[in-house]
Amino acid sequence: MKASLRPLAALVMLSCFSAESAETLNTPRLTGIDNFRDVAGLTTAYTTTHNGVMRSGVFYRSNALTPVGSDLTTLENLRVTTVVDVRSPAEIAAQADTLPAGSRYVAVDLIGNNGAFVIDLSKMNVSDVDAMMEEGERSFVTSDYARQGLSEVFRELAAADDAALFHCTAGKDRTGWISAVLQTIAGVSDEDIMANYLATNDYTAARLDATLAALPESMRETYGALMGVRASWLQAGLDQVIASYGSMDNYLKAGLGLDQATIYVLRGKMVRYVTLPGEAGLSGNAARGASLINALQDSPLSGRYTAYNYYLQSAIDQGSLGGVEKQIGGQVFADASSYLLRQPSRLYDSLAPLISGSGMQAEESQVWLQGLSGYLGTDGSDQASSGSEHTWGAMVGVTHRFNERSTANGSIGYSDGRISAAGGKVKTHTPVIGLGARYGFSSLESGPWVGLQGSAGYIDYESDRQLGGGLGAASGDTSGQFYSGRASLGWRATASTLTLDPAIGVQVTHLNIDGFQEEGSEVALNVDGVNETQTSLTADLGIGILPQQAGNWTLKPGIALGYERLLNDESAASHATLYGLGVNQTSAYGSKDLYKAGVQLNAVLRNVTLGARVDYLTANTHSDGVSGQLNVAIAF
Repeated sequence: MKASLRPLAALVMLSCFSAESAETLNTPRLTGIDNFRDVAGLTTAYTTTHNGVMRSGVFYRSNALTPVGSDLTTLENLRVTTVVDVRSPAEIAAQADTLPAGSRYVAVDLIGNNGAFVIDLSKMNVSDVDAMMEEGERSFVTSDYARQGLSEVFRELAAADDAALFHCTAGKDRTGWISAVLQTIAGVSDEDIMANYLATNDYTAARLDATLAALPESMRETYGALMGVRASWLQAGLDQVIASYGSMDNYLKAGLGLDQATIYVLRGKMVRYVTLPGEAGLSGNAARGASLINALQDSPLSGRYTAYNYYLQSAIDQGSLGGVEKQIGGQVFADASSYLLRQPSRLYDSLAPLISGSGMQAEESQVWLQGLSGYLGTDGSDQASSGSEHTWGAMVGVTHRFNERSTANGSIGYSDGRISAAGGKVKTHTPVIGLGARYGFSSLESGPWVGLQGSAGYIDYESDRQLGGGLGAASGDTSGQFYSGRASLGWRATASTLTLDPAIGVQVTHLNIDGFQEEGSEVALNVDGVNETQTSLTADLGIGILPQQAGNWTLKPGIALGYERLLNDESAASHATLYGLGVNQTSAYGSKDLYKAGVQLNAVLRNVTLGARVDYLTANTHSDGVSGQLNVAIAF
């Protein structure tokens, strides 16, 4: 601050209006810039509303940049790359800043009149100083000129990369007001804001004492009050905000013209929230998703004009993550893996009546076509959101019976899958081939038998996730393969009216899906690939009921019962990363046990067989579904 003293009067160039303190958080003290400190706190970071903590090293406040010794190197080490100077042109001309290397300099005048006026100290007392300074603080609310300048200041701070420093001449009045507004945006308590504002008196005490010692005794009290800060000054400005706008939020928006996004960017830069709304009560996939949302506060998405930052700050204000915690982690990828690992077993179940060879003559072949569809839904739980699976497909194949004891089969086909969960959808398109054989120790019509059946498929994989919270959609494509086989041991027996065909088996499926990078959203995931083998035990019972004649047709009704026991973990898992942060998800389907019950009907006319089958599926994790098949076979 520059002043020219005379016996009865002093010319004072107004310094800055200040509001904070800092030396804490290991913020260094500067020799030539004594009112330099971190907006985040004094000796410890301030806590804020909504369980937040101020971040250090984001915004610094100070008096004019007149570095001494290593001060400039210290500023450079603190990564101060933006300097916002709120002094008047005359103040800047009198003492230009010495800037850190590579920093961006912005000058914004807040008070007009070139920052100078004459004060006759001989006619003023401390009360007069208080009245003048209180009016100065109120002018930051009432003056169009000041509000226009402040709007530019806050926009510059929001746009800053790395650390930003703002200052006036003394770093107390203009600077103090900016600091108080920033801390209010952050949610710092009134008590901490005021204590921070008053800390200027401590930071500048040595300089002030030296200045006062050179003044006549009669001037010291008044001049000392003018050169420091007093609580009533800042409070006058804060009270004026309420009087003029009703709230700080209205002052920022209606008074300064800041949009919500800019306010949220400033808050995102300054505050890190320890826990997010409802996070402590979450579990399973939602908890892991919320943990990712939380951790992204330390990523480049936070404190910038991003959809993530706007979403997070809105969630803080609303007290709810809005369901995004369930969707951001990509549960649908785990569900898709679970589905694909289980599909070969479902395929075997649908084809079993066509590939058994029972009822065929020796050296007879049968060409068949089958259409199949299925649905399985899983209720939501504490661990995962609800999921659903839809399947459509068709297979064409041939079964040849060599003799009484042996058959072989081959098939090709195509299957489409639609897996939905937690705002996401995965579509799979899978060409499939199958080969198998069955051998009866005495005959395929009676007694024990063994069978081997294998299948393989290429998987075209498409995903799309609606993330909610204004985060948009993320999509990605990849591909993969599956290889599967079942070894079965059964026994076929015929009673007077029933044919019983119990069997046990082992199903092994290996799934390989390449990893991929989603696109379309700031929070698009880098999804890991899948390389997993699943093994299960199967038990099936086919019951054929006495055939009935209907005109020229022979009707063959039957019942199919089945059970499958998974030997691996009951839930499939997925893993993905975002900005180096990992997130795991488990599938909605999470049962080791699957029960099947169905009815079937075949209608035979000479060498043509028409068949239909409907199965009900259920697991012990609130998973239920149905599947159906239609087929036609021609023997020759």
